[in-house]
Amino acid sequence: MKINEKAVSEAIGFILILGIVITGIGLVTLYGYPVLVKEQSNTDVRNMERTMIVIQNDMKSLCFKNVPYKETALQVSGGTFEVINASDYGGYINVTNGTTLFQENYTVGALTYRSDQGTGVITLENGAVMIRQEWAAGSAMLAEPRWFYDDELSERTFVIYIMNITTDTYMAKSGMTTVRMSLESSETQSVPVPGGNVTVKYTSGSSGDYSTAWENYLTGSSVGMQKTAPDNYKRNDVDKLVIKEYRIKIHDI
Repeated sequence: MKINEKAVSEAIGFILILGIVITGIGLVTLYGYPVLVKEQSNTDVRNMERTMIVIQNDMKSLCFKNVPYKETALQVSGGTFEVINASDYGGYINVTNGTTLFQENYTVGALTYRSDQGTGVITLENGAVMIRQEWAAGSAMLAEPRWFYDDELSERTFVIYIMNITTDTYMAKSGMTTVRMSLESSETQSVPVPGGNVTVKYTSGSSGDYSTAWENYLTGSSVGMQKTAPDNYKRNDVDKLVIKEYRIKIHDI
């Protein structure tokens, strides 16, 4: 009896092709999809880095250019953007003139972005934009604040800028939003430094530990402080300490 093998070959071929397709889909799902998600998460974090720097520049306009009100539109993708009032934040900067006569704690508040898919956390805190990885040590400063030391021999001056973020309530949002903010008040203190030493202590807030970023900035060439203990720094050769404090109110996001 002669057997027709054409139908058998066609069925086997279909099964083989189906198997290859299913295997391909499985490989893409197993290895390709996580890569796509990671790349999208990295893109979202990079976009928020740029957006935070834009907001930082708008805050500088409020503080230094006498602009009374600013609005910043932004797209929050792949994470959550939150505003934390200074009194709830827990982070502060302690400044002294080296004596017991002047010791002040300046609370700061923060704007923070937390990625949903990745581990990136970006924070705008006291005029500095910083990034860190959730559950990992270390942090880096993406855009610096405006502290500086003037070594004019007749009166060596150390200038510290404090940006205090205030809100009426805790705010968080994803997607399209607009940050509406204004300058509530500003105050300048001029403090003599009898012993020539100014000390600064940084304490992290609820956005996470950014002590490494602040250490690198404070001990860098522009500020020139010396680390004396964990999160404690000293600036020598100072005749006058100037502290400029700005209170920025976030009305809505």
